[in-house]
Amino acid sequence: MEYIRQNDYEYIINKYHDSSKPFDGHARFIRRDEIFSPDSGLAPKIIIDTIISEDEKIKDLPHPIRKAKAFEFVLKNTRISCDSRDIFPALNMTDRPINQTLINKWKAEVFGNIIPEVGKKRTQLEKDGIVTIWPDYDHSVPVWERLFSLGFSGILEESEKVRRLQNMTDEEEIFFEGIKITYEAIITLAERLAALAEKTDGSEKMAKALKNIAHNPPKSFYEALLMSYIYFIISEHVDGLQVRSLSGFDQTFYEFYKNDLANGISEKELRTELAYYFLQFDSIGNYWNQPLYIGGENGDGTSVINELSYMLLDVYDKMGLYCPKIQIKLSESTPKTLALKALDMIRRGHNSIVFVSDSTIRRALERTGISEEDARLCNITGCYEYSPKGSFHAGMNYLNMLKSLEYALHKGYDGVTGVFSGNLSPDLSEYKTFDSLYSEYKRQLLRGIDVTVETVNAFEGYLSYINPLSMLSATFPSCLEKKKDAIAGGGSSNNSVVLFGFLADIADSLNMIRKYVYDKKELTLEEFVDILGKNYEGHEKFRQKLLADREKYGNNKDRPDDLAVDIVNFITTNLCGRENSRGGKWNCGFHVARMSYIFADKTASSPNGRLIGEELSKNVSASMGQNREGATAAILSATKIDASTFTCDAAIDVGLLPSAVKGDDGLEAMYGLLMTFVKRGGHALHMNVFDADLLRDAQANPEKYRDLQIRVCGWNVLWNNISKVEQDAFIKQAESLC
Repeated sequence: MEYIRQNDYEYIINKYHDSSKPFDGHARFIRRDEIFSPDSGLAPKIIIDTIISEDEKIKDLPHPIRKAKAFEFVLKNTRISCDSRDIFPALNMTDRPINQTLINKWKAEVFGNIIPEVGKKRTQLEKDGIVTIWPDYDHSVPVWERLFSLGFSGILEESEKVRRLQNMTDEEEIFFEGIKITYEAIITLAERLAALAEKTDGSEKMAKALKNIAHNPPKSFYEALLMSYIYFIISEHVDGLQVRSLSGFDQTFYEFYKNDLANGISEKELRTELAYYFLQFDSIGNYWNQPLYIGGENGDGTSVINELSYMLLDVYDKMGLYCPKIQIKLSESTPKTLALKALDMIRRGHNSIVFVSDSTIRRALERTGISEEDARLCNITGCYEYSPKGSFHAGMNYLNMLKSLEYALHKGYDGVTGVFSGNLSPDLSEYKTFDSLYSEYKRQLLRGIDVTVETVNAFEGYLSYINPLSMLSATFPSCLEKKKDAIAGGGSSNNSVVLFGFLADIADSLNMIRKYVYDKKELTLEEFVDILGKNYEGHEKFRQKLLADREKYGNNKDRPDDLAVDIVNFITTNLCGRENSRGGKWNCGFHVARMSYIFADKTASSPNGRLIGEELSKNVSASMGQNREGATAAILSATKIDASTFTCDAAIDVGLLPSAVKGDDGLEAMYGLLMTFVKRGGHALHMNVFDADLLRDAQANPEKYRDLQIRVCGWNVLWNNISKVEQDAFIKQAESLC
């Protein structure tokens, strides 16, 4: 691999899990006990057992103190390793020991004892396939600029300064004491790592850098990378909180990059440091990938893109990685050369790149009262979501929009289980017009929204009880000002999100009912519902007619597109702006993650021809295999939705044939599609370049395609790491491109 010595590569690629063995990316990386000396700390099981026994002794103390004490114990005692084949150290605690012990225990207390009725309701809603609700205390982005300008010690000093200068309530004292214990433990760990690196032959550079960042801000590009890596590892795998962005990289790291060059460090060395940094995340192999973003605009309207932006893409390209995943904030001022470079990478297989429209994001945030500057500087997080820096948004609430149609068509009963929803709908004979059915659908959808909001509001106030976030909160200026945990409302904004699933499926289903029942009158609504109840058995000819009908969302057809737009407008009108229980507002998005598969068996066959158990549509894309009019039509459909009326995601996945993007003309065509999307107000755009023959061969001969990437929803994975069901769906999509 370019930039990295082969011996070093073999060590790092096996540092987090044995790459020769089967690997589950959902489980994060697996501890490699053999690379750690027993002399460097306690065995993992002893650490787990001691957290439990020591916590029992202080069980009367508040949770922020108890968690901080467990955090301190782990960092003081976990085994550590430094190796001359790597410029980044290793920690042995990679299996989230505090989650296993305290966090999961406190979560069980909340849903089992404190609000058991809410716990039961959550479970039932998920079982019925209505909505999946996860207590979201697991997504974060620290204020990286503050961390790099102050360092770990400076963050602690700032917190203690605020604490000394103001009178505190007992609760506020607890908040600051949690930060003090946490950051003293981080500093102690950095000192431990520095001492070990000093004793390790070939690790002098690491030792020097660790000694500095233990007590000072980073002063070089490598030290900033090292601090970023240490924060990430501790947060993700000890503190129990995902780091959902490594920052706006070309802004946050640019001064370090420039200063190193000015001080005589070669660009080759900086490229090498970046390569070793990137390889850490590629080797960890988190299924959801580790995001970072580049681009955007300065206050004067000029592009943020700089030499580091190009270097980052170049290093990434030459290494052939699939993680980290890269988000590009695209604006009118983004240099075309940068966009073309990224597009060329995509057509050569780098499906880890996603474009997000800077102008759409800024309009959306400003409409909610966020200042122009905060909107311009916002983070791109997770898959392609966005939020102001220093905010904590929660949103693992996935609502199935097809269920509301099931209820409307079955007098309020579930179309799969027959269980009553609690919200009675009329008999089918009463839907004399399509509008009457559509109105009932909206009424059932609103009930689903209300139930979701009520359920989540009932427990979100307990998130800081379950997982107090001292490590993150210390990086938020607003948390210090409010003297409050980030997850408890201390962030600069504290919104909650409902993620609505299967927009294309519901728009197409409603349109097919309207077309064949009310317009063409080819069958009655009762007959259509009877066919659905039989899962189209005995009616395959009719199902194929539905599937072949080109009046589907994603093809720039007015009737289904208008339904999709109207449904989105209905949701934003009835949800966005409601108050949540953390001092923030409710919002919406259309990101489905893996719900396309998880909800598939729980969702009855639908009027667009989909059978029960078949994959559901993703994001604001067409249903799989239904984009028959090409990428431009898909973009025109998706951009009829006003993505600035909500502050979450409206991403579209576009499939392109390799033959369509060849040569200079093909690259220009990709650029034209991209800029059409941006100028029409789109939010996020993924591109997959593949053909069905290649994917079929990859499925049959996985050993030949170990490096083949595929963009699934908001992340990219290696083709060999997804299930056959998912592979079949992408083959079906590729077939529709022909």
